[in-house]
Amino acid sequence: MLLATFVLIAYTTVVGALWPEPTEMATGGQTFWVTPGGLTAVLRCDQGETVLAGQDHRWSANDLGILMTDASNWTQMLWDRVPSFFGYWSGARVEPVLTETLILRNAVHDTFKSIDKSNFIPWKSHPRNSQFEPPVHGRHQYVSKLEIQLKSCPDDEKLHPRKFFDGDEAYELFIHNSTAILRVESTLGALRGLQTFQQLFYRHSGASGHYTDLAPVTLSDRPKWKHRGISIDIARNPFKPRDLIRTIDAMASAKMSRLHVHATDSQSWPIEIPALPTLARKGAYHPDLVWTTKALEKIQSYGVSKGISVFLEIDMPGHTASVAHAYPQLIAAFNELDWSTFAAEPLSGQLKLNSPEVTTFVADVLNDLLPRTQPYTSLYHIGGDEVNLPAYLLDETVQSDDPAILQPLLQKFIDRIVRIVSSFGLQPIVWEEMLLDWNLTLPSDATGQHSASTLVQVWRNSKRIEEVLRRGHRVIFGDYTHWYLDCGYGNFIDPYASGVSPPGIPFNTSGGVPSKTTVPYLDYCGPYHNWRHIYRYNPLENVSSSLHHLIEGGEVLMWSEQTDSFDLDTKIWPRAGAAAEVLWSGPRDDSMLEDATRRLGEWRERAVTEFDIMMSPVQMTWCLMEGGCTR
Repeated sequence: MLLATFVLIAYTTVVGALWPEPTEMATGGQTFWVTPGGLTAVLRCDQGETVLAGQDHRWSANDLGILMTDASNWTQMLWDRVPSFFGYWSGARVEPVLTETLILRNAVHDTFKSIDKSNFIPWKSHPRNSQFEPPVHGRHQYVSKLEIQLKSCPDDEKLHPRKFFDGDEAYELFIHNSTAILRVESTLGALRGLQTFQQLFYRHSGASGHYTDLAPVTLSDRPKWKHRGISIDIARNPFKPRDLIRTIDAMASAKMSRLHVHATDSQSWPIEIPALPTLARKGAYHPDLVWTTKALEKIQSYGVSKGISVFLEIDMPGHTASVAHAYPQLIAAFNELDWSTFAAEPLSGQLKLNSPEVTTFVADVLNDLLPRTQPYTSLYHIGGDEVNLPAYLLDETVQSDDPAILQPLLQKFIDRIVRIVSSFGLQPIVWEEMLLDWNLTLPSDATGQHSASTLVQVWRNSKRIEEVLRRGHRVIFGDYTHWYLDCGYGNFIDPYASGVSPPGIPFNTSGGVPSKTTVPYLDYCGPYHNWRHIYRYNPLENVSSSLHHLIEGGEVLMWSEQTDSFDLDTKIWPRAGAAAEVLWSGPRDDSMLEDATRRLGEWRERAVTEFDIMMSPVQMTWCLMEGGCTR
C-alpha cells in the first residue's frame, strides 16, 4: 500500500477539473508543456529500468489498442509488430499471451497518443473572451518523461484476472520538473494514474502543443470501493459491440472498474453459444444482431486493456422466455395472453424448475460460455430476480405456485449453477431476491466458503443492503430510486384499446379489468434521475457503520426497454460519471455540487471532444463560463 499519510506541499491549492475528485491534491500555477518531441516513459521496478515508450519505440501508439479490440487479427499483428515481446523468432504463428506487462505498455502508448491527439480546449471553463491560455512564445518548462515506479515488475505470465482486478488501485502522481513520477503498487493502479495524468493536459488553440497550467502537481489518490460499475441490458433492444467499446472508453476515463452485461432476457437471446447454435440463431431479433464469440472476446479483452472487468449475466430461471424460440420444451408459461400474471413485463415464460432437460441445458450453456469469459474476468452473474410463482402452475414438472414447494427446487437449481461457476474459478453474483425473498443458502465468508463467496446485488433500497450484510454476504448496491438510468421516460406499454381487458386477462377470467396504463403514462420508477440526484445518493444511509467495510461497491443500471444504440450515450452520460465519483470518492453532499458541476462539466467537454461519445450537457454554457448558477 502507498503511504498512508500524505504531506501537502504549500502550493497555491487550486484543484484542477479532475474527475473523479482525487483523494488529496496540491497544485501550483505554473505552466508545463509536453515536450515537442513527444513523451517517453520508463518503468522502474525490481531495481531495474525498462523503456515503455520513446523515440526508439515509436511504432503506432494505437497498435496495441487495435489489437486488444480485434481478437481475429491480434495474434499475427502482435507477432509482426513486436516479435521481441514474445521471445526469439521461430517463423511460426504463435498465440500471444495476455500479460500485465502487455497491458501496461498498451496503456502508456494509449495515454501518450491521447494527449498528443487531443483537441480539447477548455474555453467553456473560463469567462467569455478571457485570455486563459498561457503565452505561446517565450521560455517554456517541459515535461518530457514519465517514470512509473513499481516495487515489483508486472507479471509476464498469462493474466490472472482475479489477481489483476484485485490489484491496489492507489497511486501517487508528481509533476515537479521535466520527469513526471507515477508511483503505484500494481499495474491496475498505474492505469488509474495514467487516466489522471491525461486529464491534466489541454491543447493550446494558438499552437500545436499541449500544456498543464497546474504545475507543480502533487497528488495521492485511491478508491472508496472496488466495484464501480455500469450494468447495460443488451437483450431488450439491439446493441452492437462498438456501443460497449465507447462505453468502456468513458468508464476508464472516470475510473470505473466493472461493466455488467445483462446479455439475455425474455425478449431476445443475442449471444452466440456454439454448443447450442440454434439459441442465438432463433432467439436473436435478427441474424445481424447476434453477438459472436469473437465479438464477446473483443469486448472483454478491450475492457482488460482499460482496467475494466467485463462480466456477463444470463438471468435464470426467470427472464428466459427467449429460450423457447429454440427449445420450447424448456419453458413454462411461454407467451401467455395474460403476460402480466406470469411475468414482470412481456413476454412471459421462464425455465421449468424440475426438468432434467433444463438441467442439461443450463450446464451446456455455462460449460460453453464460462471458459471463454474466464481469461478476462473473475465474475459471473447468475441472475435470479423476479422469479414468477404463477408460471409454475403451468410447469408440468411442478404444477404449484406454493413457495414452500418451489423454494427447495430453486435452491437445488441455483446450487447447480453456483457449483459450475465456481469450478471455473469465477465468483458468482445473484440478485437480492435469491437471499432475502427466497431465503436460499449461498456460499459466503460466513459459511466458510470464501473461494466461492457469493456477491449479492441489491436494487431496492439501503435497508436491504444491511439485511444482506448481516447475513454474511458482500454487497453491490444500486438503488432503483436513485441509480436506474432508464427511469422517467414514461411507460412503454399501451393501454387496452377499449380501456378494459379482453377475455382471458386476468388469467382465467372474462376480462373487463380497466387499463393500468393511464394518463400521463408514467413508468414505475420515475421521475427521471438527473445527475445531481445520482450524485447525492448515499448507499450508507441506512447501514450500520460496523458493516461498511463489507460493501463491495455499486452499479448504475441501464435497462433497455426504451434505449438502443442510438441514444445509449446520452442516457448513460454524464449521469454515470456522477455515480463514478460517488464510487471512487465516497458519498457526496450538497456543499459539493457547485464544484462537481464545474469539474463534471469540463470532463464532459473533454469526453465529447476526445471520444466518439454523445454525452448530454452538464449545465448551460453561460453558467459554466460565469462560474456557476445557484439559488
